[in-house]
Amino acid sequence: MVRFGSSGWRGVIGREITFRKVRILTHSLVDSLRKSEQDRDLLFVIGYDTRMLSEKFASTAAEILTSRGQRVLLTARDIPTPVLAHAVREEKADAGLMFTGSHNPPEYNGVKLYTSDGIPAPESFTQPIEKSYLSLEKDWDDIFLPRADLLQEFNPKNSYLDRLQELIDWDIIRKAGLKLVVDPLYGSTREYLDHILLENHLDATLIHNARDPFFGGYAPNCSSENLARLREIMRREKAHLGLATDGDGDRFGILDQGARLCDSSHLIALILDYLVRRRDLHGAIGRSLATSRLIDAVAESYGLEILEGGIGFKHFGPLLNDGTLEFAGEESAGLAWARHLPERDGLLACLLTVEMVAREGKSLHAQLASLAERVGHYYFRRTQLPATEERRRLLGLRLEQEWKEIDGKKVRKVDRREGLKLVFDGDAWLLIREASTEPKIRLYAEGRSAAEMRELMHQAKRLFTNWRI
Repeated sequence: MVRFGSSGWRGVIGREITFRKVRILTHSLVDSLRKSEQDRDLLFVIGYDTRMLSEKFASTAAEILTSRGQRVLLTARDIPTPVLAHAVREEKADAGLMFTGSHNPPEYNGVKLYTSDGIPAPESFTQPIEKSYLSLEKDWDDIFLPRADLLQEFNPKNSYLDRLQELIDWDIIRKAGLKLVVDPLYGSTREYLDHILLENHLDATLIHNARDPFFGGYAPNCSSENLARLREIMRREKAHLGLATDGDGDRFGILDQGARLCDSSHLIALILDYLVRRRDLHGAIGRSLATSRLIDAVAESYGLEILEGGIGFKHFGPLLNDGTLEFAGEESAGLAWARHLPERDGLLACLLTVEMVAREGKSLHAQLASLAERVGHYYFRRTQLPATEERRRLLGLRLEQEWKEIDGKKVRKVDRREGLKLVFDGDAWLLIREASTEPKIRLYAEGRSAAEMRELMHQAKRLFTNWRI
């Protein structure tokens, strides 16, 4: 079975992700698009990340597509996911396939689908593919004849970097004389993020910039633990900023001066504030329901509309593309600016952070302190638990339960769109949900003080240990 979650189809290689499933899925993609495109010839762009078998999965998909008479542009090497989204738009392709396990552990892989607009495929796009897959899976005849004349290898790097070159104020960055350390975590942004920094004559030290399908033995996410080496090199080099991206480059992690990790939700709010003040951002703002309301406070301080969406950028892509939103952010270090792409981009987030520090002449934590003084203090935390059957059962029971208060805190609103979200008086909230891309239960809490946030996180954990709460 193939199921598309908040960010594509993902699973363990050899168990959920197999070559047979990739072939059937690709065949289903063609069937779905041909129904809506009246049998015209289609163009597909295929990319892949650095993890095990990604390149072979990509080649397999290309073989199925060409065997169906479809034209394919296959990237010459691994690329970041936002580069694939950009290439789909540049090449005016009908769809894009990005083979990646994103920030999951090395044993995972999967595929993210993109529409012709370069946006993460919404449910209206993926549901017909899932249905077609189910109808084909049992009796699939795994015989096909690829056509080499329909396959073209291409390199989308220069076009993508040219766009970033236009978006960033490099003069102000060069004048600031910042020292940077760059950590792609053995992923696909190597020779992309470091390339554009060095091409602009910036002082950048590189680590973990070789291809490693096992990511040094860790999941390629920008957690504090995974950035230990970046922290060490920053301190040694006395660097101003440490810039990290996850395995496929659509998420980011930033270490401030002193090698302190910045909370991604708060940093997104700070970048939003910067873009409004310095870069003439004036459109509506989107954020996921699991993201800090500091973003709301910033938007409201400028009179900007704020829209709350579900988990995953597939909810924001269409709105960024049609002009409804100009900016969107999510708590898992996802940021998009419509002037660039209707999709999150960790490289853009890193470069905007560098520009912001260069122009303001202050550390990120100093800027965050000033922002909090202006719009209020918000304390956010996310953690996760293994998704055992017992915890899934308890979550199901919690979803059915009526909620009026927890330990004297009045529940103002209950949101069951993406799990269980309880909003309290004073805008504090907690959220419990099962991840759609890995077997985890995610817990989120935000309060207006650190003590309130810790208490809410404690309450969230108690929901899985004490039925009578």
